[in-house]
Order: sequence, then structure tokens, then C-alpha cells
Amino acid sequence: MIRSLAALALRQAVQTRPFVGRIAPVASAFATPAGRNFSTFLRSNAIISPVRTTIAAPSNKTCLMEPSTSSRLLDAVAVSPVLQTQPNRTVIKFSLRKGKRKTVKAVVKRFKRLDWGGWIRTISGRHKKMWRKKGNRKRRLRQHVLVNGAQATLLDKMVTKYWKRPRYYINDPYAPYHTREEFVYTRRKALK
Repeated sequence: MIRSLAALALRQAVQTRPFVGRIAPVASAFATPAGRNFSTFLRSNAIISPVRTTIAAPSNKTCLMEPSTSSRLLDAVAVSPVLQTQPNRTVIKFSLRKGKRKTVKAVVKRFKRLDWGGWIRTISGRHKKMWRKKGNRKRRLRQHVLVNGAQATLLDKMVTKYWKRPRYYINDPYAPYHTREEFVYTRRKALK
């Protein structure tokens, strides 16, 4: 939790960049007009017109940035695209209100837990481009598949005890799959 708060504070500090306006532009006395241009940065903001910034090599063999009249030294940082974070499904181990674990809602939406502990899911892309799929493939896509043991263990960690309890519905289409008598660890009835 502390790590996520620190990462959030660091991300906000980087995104706001309050220090850019305080830095004075590099004096143009150091840059020679005949200096060689090593690189050119283009800034494309919708609010500010595009401004070109060049790197020049002065006579003492050191490289300095020579910004134009209104741009600053660290404007290249402001131009860089903001890295988009990937969606993650991590477990909240301690909630802020009661200090208990929370269920990852994406697991509840996408998977179904059977009473014997297995998890099933639908096949991804089952509604896409149906016009090009043959009949056998369409029939297979309507079926559900079991996740493997490692994924089932991970999904069990991502939900609370509430979602692991058996539920009883009228005319449940999953009723035949809630028992698994042929497997020794999930068998409920004794062998005859």
C-alpha cells in the first residue's frame, strides 16, 4: 500500500512538472551561429505553436541546448508522450475502510467458479467475424473451457469467500458440471 501511494505521488509530480517554468533559458552568448546542429526536437502541442529547438556545438567542444525565444530547456520532457499504464488485476490486500481483502471485479465478470473448485470461461473472440467461421468452429466457440490449475489457484486468491460459496439457482444450466465424481480429489460420494 505504501509502495502504491509513493508511486502515485511520484507519477503526479512527474506529470505536473512545476519546475519547468522556473528554469531560465540558456544564454545565446555561448552558442555560435556557425555551430553544427546535432539534433532537432519538434514540439507538437495543440495549444502552443510548434517551436524548433536545436543542439549546437560551441567552440569549446561542449554541447549546449539553444532554445528559441519562448521555449525552455526542459520542454522536450513536456513533449514526450505520457506512458499509458496497462490495466492490471492485482489484489487489494488491505482495504482502506475495513482493512479486508477485496474481490477483483474483472474475475467475477469473466469467470464462473464451479462448486468443486474449478473455474470456467468463455472463449475470447466468440462473436467476432462469424461470417468467416465454419459451423464446427461456431459450435466450439459456444462452449465453455476450464482454466488450468495455476490459473484456478490465482483466481481463488483474487476473490473473497463470498464468491467461493455454492449457489443454487432454479433451472441452472451449469448444474451437471458442479460435481466431479470421476476425480479422486473432488469426489463427494464414496466408491461402490
